[in-house]
Amino acid sequence: MALDGFVSPDDPRRFVGESRWLRALMLGIMGFGVMVLFWDWPGGEFSGFALSCIAAAALMVRVMPWRFEVRDEGLHLWFALGRRRFLLRDDITVRVNPGSPVVLFGASQRLAYPLTDGFVERRRAMLRSVLIDCGYRVA
Repeated sequence: MALDGFVSPDDPRRFVGESRWLRALMLGIMGFGVMVLFWDWPGGEFSGFALSCIAAAALMVRVMPWRFEVRDEGLHLWFALGRRRFLLRDDITVRVNPGSPVVLFGASQRLAYPLTDGFVERRRAMLRSVLIDCGYRVA
């Protein structure tokens, strides 16, 4: 079960990962697309390039959290345009491989959010140990 924006204030943070570079990239691509779109707006035609930049950025903003917190009750995710999502610990599986860590959720565990921790993810082993200590299913 996912709760949007609900986090208990008594639940301490065990691990915080964030990528401000990713947030800036998403908002920058969207801003660039809007700028190109309105460059020739009054008399020109719509640019396919500008619309594809805006669409790609909108998809990234929707599915890629730029910050996450590991808590005892679950994962708290922040997205670029202010949306937050809380995933309960018992409803998710976290896959921590040599690639980027991914949280799997949903009934079939096929939906996933990547968990980015900076440009170069150096703390993967620490994240794995914190998840195991808090009782998460780790694959």
